[in-house]
Amino acid sequence: MIDEFDVIAQKIHSLNGKELKKYLVERLIKLEKNTKVEKLGFNDEKIVSVYNGYISSKSPIKISKSSEPFYLDKIDLYYDFIRKYKKHINEIDILEMLKDLQKYFTESFGLIGSQEIRNMVAKEYAESFKEDKNILSVSSLTKTGAAMCLERSAILQNILSILGLNCYLIYGKLIRIKDNEEKEELHSYNLIHIKDDDYLIYDISNPLSLEYRNEKKYFPAINVISSKELKGITKGEEYFFNNRQVEKLFNCKATVLNEIERIYTIG
Repeated sequence: MIDEFDVIAQKIHSLNGKELKKYLVERLIKLEKNTKVEKLGFNDEKIVSVYNGYISSKSPIKISKSSEPFYLDKIDLYYDFIRKYKKHINEIDILEMLKDLQKYFTESFGLIGSQEIRNMVAKEYAESFKEDKNILSVSSLTKTGAAMCLERSAILQNILSILGLNCYLIYGKLIRIKDNEEKEELHSYNLIHIKDDDYLIYDISNPLSLEYRNEKKYFPAINVISSKELKGITKGEEYFFNNRQVEKLFNCKATVLNEIERIYTIG
């Protein structure tokens, strides 16, 4: 798994500008040919809780049963990250790469998405574009600040897949606990196979807020888990996110960890 990532990373580092984009287009064409079109997220029959690998640009993805599906049809969403942050795209700096991804998503799409704006985009699509049989592009959501967890984790899934990493798009639930009160919501996140028995759970939509040297910074919500823990998650067991692990992973000695407790599930 890492072998493919390393080969692709070396290729990316050797290319710039038009050559890099040409290589990325060729990589996407190959992935598209080898990927089945599937209904993801909340499709008409059931919730697709776990999806492994690259997502076809023709696969409809729905956040709810009644929502219009969106499509991952814009190559620039992937190319812009790879072009701008390719310095850390290698096995040695993989944690820095994941931190770059958090920065890229936050700067490009906003810290969090807006359901209100999302509803406005969907309404505009229903009134105008749908009549012309156009698809609801994911860019309609990302460029307006409406992209939420499903859009973000789907984009992340494809960036990681393009880079040759084995990853999973999870459509499940997130339980937030604050002052002994629980709040449950539908939520999407990703699981990434790094090496051997090491996997990462990565919630791109909910970075951790840390107070560090009197400055507020956001760090990726990442935990390293074992294959045993992964099997537990895929069987529907709850995973209690370890906030302190983020500090250890990024060697950040935060004075205050401003974060409520999280529990992740599938389905």
